[in-house]
Amino acid sequence: MTAATIDGIALRLMEDKDLPLSFYIYVTTRLDEMRQSGWQDEAIQHFLYAQAQTQHQYYMQHYQQTNYFIIIYQEQDVGRLYVDDVGPEIRIVDIALLPEYRNLGIGTALIHKLQAQGKQQQRNVSIHVEQHNPALSLYQRLGFKFVREVNGIYHLMHWDCCQPPIAQGA
Repeated sequence: MTAATIDGIALRLMEDKDLPLSFYIYVTTRLDEMRQSGWQDEAIQHFLYAQAQTQHQYYMQHYQQTNYFIIIYQEQDVGRLYVDDVGPEIRIVDIALLPEYRNLGIGTALIHKLQAQGKQQQRNVSIHVEQHNPALSLYQRLGFKFVREVNGIYHLMHWDCCQPPIAQGA
């Protein structure tokens, strides 16, 4: 996927100056879960920012061919999309949106674009999804199928480029 506008949603390659935003996006995806821990908000914030930094270092080390994008919607930076599309399949390494931009169809539009790219290039699309991630049902609606459990935490999900397309309104 190249940095371009799709369905009113723009992507731009992430730069070092975007790391605080990327870390903040990560924090917002885990905040509700961590509040159940009973920790104080300050401790949760500190822990999650450390996790975000660790995750970024891991991705940079293990996904060196990945395109790291910032998602832009209505001229606002609203999320991040990390895509490794160098190998035999297109791997969605990470996709996350700020809370106020979730459930607006932004993620669906981006995944449809990746599926269209996969279809055109005859390449499947895959993603690892935490078992309790609310977006799991979205991936299923978009035609991703469970492949296997990974590390007792994640579902490896796979979209077959040769399957019939899923309706845009899904």
